[in-house]
Amino acid sequence: MNGVLRHAVASIAPAVLAIPVAISIPGAPLSALVLSFMAYGFVGWLWESTVCAMLNHGSFSNSGFLLGPCCPIYGVGALVCWFALRGIENVPVQFLAAGALCCCIEYFVGVILEVTTHARFWDYSDMPLNFQGRICLYGFLMFGAGCVLICRVAEPALLGMLASMPVWAVRALALAALTLLAVDAAVSMASFRRLSDSLEELRGELADRINDSLKDASDSLVERIPETALDSAQTAHVRGRAINGWLLEISDAVMDSLREKVEMPAFIADGARGLRLAAQRLADAAPRPRLSRTSVRAIAISKRDLRFFNAFPHLRMMKYEGVIRATRLKAHAYALFRRKGL
Repeated sequence: MNGVLRHAVASIAPAVLAIPVAISIPGAPLSALVLSFMAYGFVGWLWESTVCAMLNHGSFSNSGFLLGPCCPIYGVGALVCWFALRGIENVPVQFLAAGALCCCIEYFVGVILEVTTHARFWDYSDMPLNFQGRICLYGFLMFGAGCVLICRVAEPALLGMLASMPVWAVRALALAALTLLAVDAAVSMASFRRLSDSLEELRGELADRINDSLKDASDSLVERIPETALDSAQTAHVRGRAINGWLLEISDAVMDSLREKVEMPAFIADGARGLRLAAQRLADAAPRPRLSRTSVRAIAISKRDLRFFNAFPHLRMMKYEGVIRATRLKAHAYALFRRKGL
């Protein structure tokens, strides 16, 4: 069987490679690459939003950082493999090289995102043969197969189609695509910054509430709070960071006890009736506070900003994970998008 397969590949490959692999669209080579990037970004978004989303939580979800149907990392990986690996004639070698190259891209993009945003957008820790949760064997196999298909079939065909179009049309499409991508990126970055700002505000408010309430609470709870949170902190930011870490580390039993003693902030969303109703149900189901000295103030977090929890099932915002856990914000977002948590 393997011999037949190798023979078939050996017979087909020259015909495929006979298509000019370095097609240059006269007058618009860069525009063609931009459209190729967008095409593979769309395919990646479609894969993540359908197949991966169905496997993760059983329903379609708009996956990816951008609002629009594009995952840029797929476009980057596809074009890098096209430029670097299209000349490899041996299919298994090309497959292995593509898988390794794409895993390197995914790994370093993940590290850069963690350093710049203090958030982890994907985690393969539950997948077999993963490395630090950033890459895994499954991704290696999918990337390898996809890039072989791109190098041998998809990109030559796409460039051939674009070469048959008027140059002005290719340029216009590329300019429109870049403009939409830039606007989408700006809007998405602003949305993620708003989410971070809201969580920072929430962290400060929750830290003050816990700090005030638990000074009079049972000794068993006070003993679990780091001294830096109650006594040594000189600013709200430092105190909030200390309490955030404590909230992340305490046991579920202590967390439940904490929720009985401290009134958690409620959430509202601008123009999102469903989220307000979810917040009301959460408030109605929560135990009544015993020691809170201040009234609950609603923190405005819009559905657009909460969508990051839906788009990235394993999203971890390291600076705010304790606060997110204490306020059940992820479950709150999952209820809004009618999806199951992991």
